[in-house]
Amino acid sequence: MPDASTLIAAASLICFDNDGTLFASHEVANPAIQRCFVSFCREHGLDLPPPTDEEICRLTGKPGPEFYYEVLPEPLQGESERFRELCLEEEVREVLARGRLFDGIEPMLVALRAAGRRVVLVTNAGERYLGAVHQRVGYHRLLDGVYHFGKDGHTTKGAMIRSAMRDHERRDAIMVGDRDSDLRGARDAGVPFLGCLYGYGTREELAGADLLVPHVAGMVRALGLLTA
Repeated sequence: MPDASTLIAAASLICFDNDGTLFASHEVANPAIQRCFVSFCREHGLDLPPPTDEEICRLTGKPGPEFYYEVLPEPLQGESERFRELCLEEEVREVLARGRLFDGIEPMLVALRAAGRRVVLVTNAGERYLGAVHQRVGYHRLLDGVYHFGKDGHTTKGAMIRSAMRDHERRDAIMVGDRDSDLRGARDAGVPFLGCLYGYGTREELAGADLLVPHVAGMVRALGLLTA
């Protein structure tokens, strides 16, 4: 039986997380959320400092309903749906203005597809936010499919991975991501997991990964591409 690193390097279907794995969401989503947090709290009579980048990144990767609920202070959590709508408007503006992939990601995706491998997105992001990312970075040129929270009724990454495997008729799949939800999704779908330490998850959070990489160049090598 091949070891995990061999399976990862040879996988014909590669499922990537978005925020913190391919897309530098902290550069655009965080400022939008921080601005909305301050104004939303003031509207409700609370003068609170915005959540720090560290606090936001700690929650990044959770499905939207959970994320926006947990960002808010307890007295306002009942208003999380309205807060979410306000944040999404700002986030979409920021993404379309200056969102970017991490350095080295685009050429890696191009090289993987040129080698005949299928590349898909598996993310807890919602359709509206992801649509802005898709438009900004040109995912239509770089991916073979997108599986997001709520699409086809899927609410877990394990279900999204299995759907991608069926759609692309590939059994030798892997999941690549930076959070424990990515790891859990891989385990649920029965595929190897490649953890990215340059993202928003901690080493402890990703301790169960089959393989860990510290940067994009390391991921390129782990995926069996000759150049970093």
